[in-house]
Amino acid sequence: MRLHFIGADPLGGPAMVWVNLDTGGIIVKGLKALPEDLRAAPLPGTEAIELPDRMKPILLEAAEFSRSLGLDPD
Repeated sequence: MRLHFIGADPLGGPAMVWVNLDTGGIIVKGLKALPEDLRAAPLPGTEAIELPDRMKPILLEAAEFSRSLGLDPD
């Protein structure tokens, strides 16, 4: 898997975002949501993560970069 680093939490937290250059998928690292956090709705076999609000611009940049690869069927 070839990854292109997009950005990290500007305040130094653990959140980071990459784009998979082979598929155009977005890879996200964040804080594990607490089980008692009602906003987290984990699906079987997955973990819910939470990104700080300040990561929105980095996620948008990742989406734009992913589209620029021309791999997205939409």
